Amino acid sequence: MNITHLLVGPAEHGVTEYARLLAAHSGGLQAGLEDTLPPGPIHVTFTDHLFGPDPESAVDAVLAAVEGHPFSVSFHDVPQPEEGLERFERRSNAYQRLARMADLSVTNSFHEASFFDSDIHVIALPLPEAPDPASTPEPGTVGVLGFIYPGKGHETIVTAARQVDGLSVRALGTYSLGHENMELPGVEVTGYLSDADLWAEMDRIAIPVCAHRHFSASGSLMRWLAAGRRVLVADSDYAREVADNHPEQVVVVNDWPSALAEAAKDPEFTQRVNTLPTWGWQEVSTSWQDLWITHFGPWLRGNIPPSPVDDPAAVSVVIPYYNDFDSLKKVIAGIEKNNHEGNVEIIIADDGSDVSPEVTSTLPITVVRQEDQGFRAAAARNLGARAASHEVLVFLDGDTVPRPGYLSAMSRWITADPRSVVVGTRLQDGVEPQWLRDAWEYTRHLRLSDDTSWRFIISSVLGTSKQLFSQVDGFDETMIGYGGEDWEFGWRLWNTGAIFIHDPEAVADHLEPEWDVRVQPEMDKLAQKNAESIALASRITHPIARPAGVFFEQQDIVVSLPGNTPEPVVAAWLQAGDVRVVSPMSELFQADPRVGFATGRISIELSQPLCPPTDLAECLLRVEQLGGHGVLRYKNRNVGQIRYKRITCQTPAIIHTQMHPWQGSLRLERWFASW
Repeated sequence: MNITHLLVGPAEHGVTEYARLLAAHSGGLQAGLEDTLPPGPIHVTFTDHLFGPDPESAVDAVLAAVEGHPFSVSFHDVPQPEEGLERFERRSNAYQRLARMADLSVTNSFHEASFFDSDIHVIALPLPEAPDPASTPEPGTVGVLGFIYPGKGHETIVTAARQVDGLSVRALGTYSLGHENMELPGVEVTGYLSDADLWAEMDRIAIPVCAHRHFSASGSLMRWLAAGRRVLVADSDYAREVADNHPEQVVVVNDWPSALAEAAKDPEFTQRVNTLPTWGWQEVSTSWQDLWITHFGPWLRGNIPPSPVDDPAAVSVVIPYYNDFDSLKKVIAGIEKNNHEGNVEIIIADDGSDVSPEVTSTLPITVVRQEDQGFRAAAARNLGARAASHEVLVFLDGDTVPRPGYLSAMSRWITADPRSVVVGTRLQDGVEPQWLRDAWEYTRHLRLSDDTSWRFIISSVLGTSKQLFSQVDGFDETMIGYGGEDWEFGWRLWNTGAIFIHDPEAVADHLEPEWDVRVQPEMDKLAQKNAESIALASRITHPIARPAGVFFEQQDIVVSLPGNTPEPVVAAWLQAGDVRVVSPMSELFQADPRVGFATGRISIELSQPLCPPTDLAECLLRVEQLGGHGVLRYKNRNVGQIRYKRITCQTPAIIHTQMHPWQGSLRLERWFASW
């Protein structure tokens, strides 16, 4: 996944721990402040205490690190008025400045979000996975969890505990940096605890408390809740927000002596609340991925257009032609009037016209010819491309006249990055067809392209590099008949890693009427379009290009299972969609054409014999959105990988899903008969 997590601070710090665990559960690279960051989005888990000696310096350090990158911020320790007017104002200005600069800002509570002036999303803190209790609470123990610093509430709890007989206060943690000399009379301080020791010490506490005088989200509170404990929490907007979600566990406190006394005499207070955790790192990391997909989609999919190069490139214009000499002359005249400063050659690819065209031009012209064996525009374009001598290929149909500036607009992207596939703007009577205008709007001129955007690749106004064209072996010459060859070409280009671009400044006029006007009657249209759809269904394996339940020679998904996989699991995968199982090769499936070696657009490889997840389609979509490579994680264990042909990410994304082994009988007769 093309997200780099910026990790700052000691591993034991709560905010650093959040950053580290988010990276571990979502995927992506990890880097420090001094590292050279790779291209792409940066994620910052921010508290000013970790990034600089003062709030402004901390924000300056972040902005210097992420300069030139899109970036997201998870804000922690959000300023509170209780900190004091001067400190609150300084921290507020810094936090607000960073939020305004960020492309995506997130807090852990709605209370925190209300602080900011800019748009803020909320992702609540996760409940960590608590181990089974190792001991029973010790009567009278009051526990404060986390780093020790002024304002954490230790003094408040000590003062209140002295008013209740039999209570002692224990601090589970060590002193925060800079507060090592802080005195805490009446408090037993454990010092730093490993994660396992911390859970064990929590088990010994009878009355958990969170007495922060100013806190807006609390990892320590989440730990107590994850352990199933009831907690006394100082009254605040955030405390009430958490209490709404955990009413059986959170007790909001205004009077500490009374609250401690009530808890000490209530035998049920120390009893664990048996609630199933529904909000852990799986849900938190998935929520972050959703936001990154929304805000950084082109980066994650690898479809960021290059910065166009204005140096004039040498261009080969390829024109498929058939028996329309008048239109061809207009197209050539349009190319001559393009005022392109680089070298331009014209290649006319004659698809078996009655008479080969003889044209003159101020530009070099080459005519190549193939026999008339039906409508073979795909083969004609390939023939023309093979004759091209320049690296930039621009395809124009024989009835599509480029306006001035067309060649420069198309070639500037391809010169900048040979992976660029550029679609121009084709006008019909001065107006672009509505379906294309809609496509450019919702894909932001193909910047938001996905694995269905091959539908917007139009060969009549198309540009690509000769390198990329050769890499995908050009158009499919087996496609004979009108239509579809550009979609199939676009499909293979996308899967190879192309960058799709629509340039509204590359304008050409289509001389002939649109297809649906030219072709009459309606039955002829239907027959022609259906023939095109059938031809594409056997070549494009995407679900939108073929019907469900129909077997094709090539499947969209290939699945590799371990050798000990029982037959019912293999059958479950075969029923999960357009799937081929490449292994294991059970005798039961020897006649099934969907079992055996093959390649596909999507490869799934499992290390355990698990049935397909019920949300398989959602898992596949998430992997595609996050760059084409994902690690499947089930119950915090990596159980397999999903790989697309198009992989644009540096590291895999973590895909959390629900899978399970076969739970029925392994005796085949019982499985067959559903006994």
